Amino acid sequence: MKENRLSPRHDWTLEQARELYEQALPELLFQSQAIHREFHDPCEVQVCSLLSIKTGGCAEDCAYCPQSAHYETGVEREPLMAVDQVLDAAKEASENGASRFCMGAAWRSPRDKDLVVVEEMVRQVKALGASTGVKLA
Repeated sequence: MKENRLSPRHDWTLEQARELYEQALPELLFQSQAIHREFHDPCEVQVCSLLSIKTGGCAEDCAYCPQSAHYETGVEREPLMAVDQVLDAAKEASENGASRFCMGAAWRSPRDKDLVVVEEMVRQVKALGASTGVKLA
């Protein structure tokens, strides 16, 4: 049976996994690059843009994160942005060459009404033709 390289494999044997694990890093890099070149232009780089759609004031106590409300980091707390503001930023990113637009928000346990707004942001950004990503942490 021919291997389908478009889908992840879930049928690895222990021996196959061990052989892969024991390969030298340069060999793994070479193999991954060869597979990547089968499906993508090796000289093309995806340009992405990231926007903080809700900044600061996160209730989590992550010592590494400047968004945490537990530390004085100088990051000003800002509420969830309006959909039209996010859409304007996505349009600008696209005009500047970005093909992927990512949105990040700092909060714990977002409310349903906030998720409805984020869903609308994603829907409208996708309608522009951009690949989208969201990190709600």
